Amino acid sequence: MKNFIADVKALFRQKYDADAQGNKANKPAFIDLPPDIKPDNWHRVSQSSQNDDTDDFASFIISSGKSNNVSGVSANKQLGRWFKENESFDIKGRFIDRGFYYVGGQLTMLTGFGIEPSLVDDSLPASSPNIIHSISQIYYDESLGYWPSYERLSIKCRGAYLDWLASNRAHPSTPIGYVFIYFGGFERRIIEHINDDVVSDTEFMAIYEEVTRLNRIYGSQSASFDSYSAHFLAFMTLIRSLLFEDKAQTGHLLPPPVTSQNLNFKMHLAKTVALQLPIPASLAWEWLVYSNEYNFKTPAKRCEDTFKDLFKILYHDAYPNGFVVSANKTRLKLIYNAASRSIISVDLTLDDLPDPSILRAPVKKLITIAEQCNDALDAYSRYLGKEGRSADDIAAVMLLPKPLLHNYHHPAIEKFKTWAQSIIENDEGLTTTKELGAYLDETLSPTSSKALSKKQNELIINLVELAGFGIAPDQRYHQTRLQSDGYAVLFVCDHDAHCEGFEPSSSFYQVSLAMRLGAMVATINGYVDKREVDTLLTLLNQDSQLTTIEKESLTAYLLWQLNTPANMAGLKATLAGLDAQYIGFISRFIITVALANGNIEPSQIKQIEKLYQALGLDRTMVTSDIHQLTTNKKVNIGIKNELETKDNSSKSSRSFSFDAELLALHERETAVAKAMLSKIFAVEDEESEDDIKESVLLKRSSKTATEHHSNALVNNHSSGNEAVINGLDRSHSQLYQELISAEVWQREAVNELCESLNLMINGAIETINDWAYDKVDAPVLEDDDEVVVDFEIVDELKALNS
Repeated sequence: MKNFIADVKALFRQKYDADAQGNKANKPAFIDLPPDIKPDNWHRVSQSSQNDDTDDFASFIISSGKSNNVSGVSANKQLGRWFKENESFDIKGRFIDRGFYYVGGQLTMLTGFGIEPSLVDDSLPASSPNIIHSISQIYYDESLGYWPSYERLSIKCRGAYLDWLASNRAHPSTPIGYVFIYFGGFERRIIEHINDDVVSDTEFMAIYEEVTRLNRIYGSQSASFDSYSAHFLAFMTLIRSLLFEDKAQTGHLLPPPVTSQNLNFKMHLAKTVALQLPIPASLAWEWLVYSNEYNFKTPAKRCEDTFKDLFKILYHDAYPNGFVVSANKTRLKLIYNAASRSIISVDLTLDDLPDPSILRAPVKKLITIAEQCNDALDAYSRYLGKEGRSADDIAAVMLLPKPLLHNYHHPAIEKFKTWAQSIIENDEGLTTTKELGAYLDETLSPTSSKALSKKQNELIINLVELAGFGIAPDQRYHQTRLQSDGYAVLFVCDHDAHCEGFEPSSSFYQVSLAMRLGAMVATINGYVDKREVDTLLTLLNQDSQLTTIEKESLTAYLLWQLNTPANMAGLKATLAGLDAQYIGFISRFIITVALANGNIEPSQIKQIEKLYQALGLDRTMVTSDIHQLTTNKKVNIGIKNELETKDNSSKSSRSFSFDAELLALHERETAVAKAMLSKIFAVEDEESEDDIKESVLLKRSSKTATEHHSNALVNNHSSGNEAVINGLDRSHSQLYQELISAEVWQREAVNELCESLNLMINGAIETINDWAYDKVDAPVLEDDDEVVVDFEIVDELKALNS
């Protein structure tokens, strides 16, 4: 068969050149059948190919496993012949201006018995011609059976088939039996001449294009035809692989439709393994798809393309260069199952290529990656599963795993990027929560404390990150949520700040708390002096323990704090429990920031006293703390009498230098100062009232389930003798028994229960539902925002086990 595995031949040329030189006379024909083939089961097709170097690569067998009902001999003695595409034919009052069919009275099936089903016998009677229009009803009756054959059709059916051949052969409601008769002629034409030059490359490609057209029109009408035609197209690309590779490279050919028995995949995999090349991501995906070892779950079925893209990314992460598979001993055998009774099946055994597709170990590696994809796409899949939701929603896009978002382009997100860049360039990134919310699909509803809910807060943060920016405040790092009527600060994410992989250091948290306290002091008199801001920024930028991305985030956080009313919730209670060492540090820090502009006005003194009082410090100590900190410095203080001190070393007066003092303090007491700040400002926000209410409602709605769950966690460790349900292992049996103790479970509770049993929630629910399907053909658990137990199914399962 011309060109078949010619691309593989070069890989083994050294071996076969030696054979060709020494034993060429004894080489078997390419189609090499045993000499004792029984005529009722097998039929030799050809023994040609005397000059084909690929002769001993494979054996080629056409077989029929079905009995043959021999029809009567036709009175038409004309040998059947193939009419090529551009040949025309007059028959029974019809002019058929295109070929692609056999005509005549004598043409035996390739299996050796009976008349070729696709043969149009022009001597047989047919009904009068009818022109087929787009609204025509095409006649058929029971003679168009499961194995249709032109000679066995009724007179009316023969007429209808001839009418269809005389038309454009595209009527969408054509009975599929007629299409199968027509298609059978292509199968015979290609397979009968698989080993000679009768079918030129031009005709071969014309047949390929015609079958592709039929698949596109009738594949959606008949799953059977879709499968047979797609499989045949793949078979054609395999037997003339060089021709198709050339067409594909020039962009003149679309690949054949995907089939459940992809011959090209097996061939590609076999060649890759034979050459000991690493498995690329695209081939790894095909291996998983065509393997019988894995059943794809809901995320893969609901969002197939997204799942496939993520699989390839994670595969590349796990195996940057792919992994190499050792060749196994089983030889590659490709089987084409034909639709025509004339052929039934074609077996191609390639003796010099392995069949790694049957190996399980490599597939297990791929299954591990597929499970990671399931977990990563679970929330996205659930969102799409709800009515009215679309993959184009911004909310859906923001649920996609980070690896998929790097090159993702969404019109609304592109619009947001342009706006955000403008805000950063013109307003230092300062904007409002309301302006941010305008770019989301849903209206932001504040909680009673004006803080956004956790979900809304995450929605905005995800939008900002998706566009490639960072935001302050970011609750993950700054311990406070966005306020519905408040500000936010955006910054360019040049160094992946606030993006995947960003893990702030302890210094980040400690300096952020210093920025918070510094902002309180800088805004204490109702306005912000630039020198105070500059000195705080100096403190931040000169910290050698902070990374660049941490400094970018803290700079934005400081700007947000300077534009946001001070929040001292919880500070007074925290400070009340501190000893004198901590109190002294806080006092010095407050006064140092206040002295940044070189003087303290009387009004500022009063505000500092209020701050002292709000923090639970002794307000009467403000003046003495200022005096103590400015010893040996000259500072102008507008209270009663000027307090002056002289510099003992130079006797020349100078203003207090915040930069020198604070940085010196920072260098001397870095460890102690940061530890103090961490202890004092451990958490900025209390849990909002709405979050508390939401939590209470959550607990109330799942009270029964939670109580059972709590008992289960205790019982897990108290007893190891629970009954194992037939079909489930001990862990899944125990999980099932606990779940059926309540009708509705919150996923959080189920997840905790699964963790206590060392199970993954998605896999565990899938396992239990698969078990239920096996038993009663229905799932027992409905898994959405809540896990709901179907007690009717539970009763059925109990009845089976009783």
